[in-house]
Amino acid sequence: MRIAIFTECYLPEINGAVYHIEALRKGLIELGHDVLIVKPDADTKHHHITDGILYSPAVKLHHLYNYSVSYPHSRTRLKLLKEWKPDIIHIHHEFSQGLFALYAGRKLNIPIVYTCHSMYYDYIHYFGALQNLKAVKDFIDHGILRYTNAAKAVICASTKLEDFLKQCKVTTPIYKIPNACITTDFAEETLNQDVIQNLKIQYAIQPDDFIACFCGRLAAEKNLSLTLEYWRQFVDGMPNAKLFIIGNGPARAELEQQAKDYGLTHSVIFTGAVLHENIKYYYHLCDAYIMTSLSENHSVSALEAIACGIPVIHLYDEENEDQYIEGVTGFAFKDSAAFVNILHNIYDKKQHTKDGKTLKEEINSAALQDNYQTMTKKIVEVYQRVLAETHNP
Repeated sequence: MRIAIFTECYLPEINGAVYHIEALRKGLIELGHDVLIVKPDADTKHHHITDGILYSPAVKLHHLYNYSVSYPHSRTRLKLLKEWKPDIIHIHHEFSQGLFALYAGRKLNIPIVYTCHSMYYDYIHYFGALQNLKAVKDFIDHGILRYTNAAKAVICASTKLEDFLKQCKVTTPIYKIPNACITTDFAEETLNQDVIQNLKIQYAIQPDDFIACFCGRLAAEKNLSLTLEYWRQFVDGMPNAKLFIIGNGPARAELEQQAKDYGLTHSVIFTGAVLHENIKYYYHLCDAYIMTSLSENHSVSALEAIACGIPVIHLYDEENEDQYIEGVTGFAFKDSAAFVNILHNIYDKKQHTKDGKTLKEEINSAALQDNYQTMTKKIVEVYQRVLAETHNP
């Protein structure tokens, strides 16, 4: 098959959707399929296809993580896409490239598959004073339906997203396919030990320290203020603990001030953005990955942490609990007491097991069960079903 994947962002941009798309692209190519990534690029002056990517001239949005946006209608882009002859259009974002994909699907009579990556109700707070208006929720529902009604199949990663789509009154068939990462990219044998050693020196990490982390966009929906609140209670009895908060975002200054107000500047380290290829080094230094967000939907960052052999300590979320094997790859908490107890138990296990390898091996073994190849095969089955229904309505 020939699959055209439409996205607002792609490498070197960093976010969970980008990692998902890259894992899917790799899996599809390994299965013998052809893949074209269609993305905006503020650094290009004309449309062109290079190394499997259709670059579209775009404007950079400096206020929005430096993402780019292109004009949603282009005859040149449509001509290049037509010449590439895709069998399937797979939409991953609902903005400029998504709108163009809808247009291209109609013009070229190519079936569309749509993946919804986000619980958009969790982003209503960005509307400020308007967030409580029914019109805002109706606007989100209308936007989602515009894509799902045009698609032959809708893919989501979690029960939570599936329920969200049903709340939006989606009638197109929905397929729940969990996210996955390329686990081999995070294996211990891929590490440069000099980099590990330099990080230990940079952050004064000692063998008996307890190190935890979070990686992602620093924004309100990530609920990192709760992470800091609970972390403060943990470090009261664990002075040799450090928490890496990896990433950037609109809430960073506020979170840094909160850490200062809590007296956590000695134990909470805001690293800023880290190149994706270097994130695994931070994970491998850590004993746990902490997540207090209820907006996650099979978090790719959490999957990458698990691939590095560290458990995810997460605020209990019933609709997302199938992402973890409780007691192995994940430990859920409902309050600060449970949070502190879980971290102490992991630390004790580390102290009584040489290098904590027993827990790490259990996690690594579990992580291999759901890899990007399994995810890709399930998505290919959706493509095949859509094509069969298109040719034999």
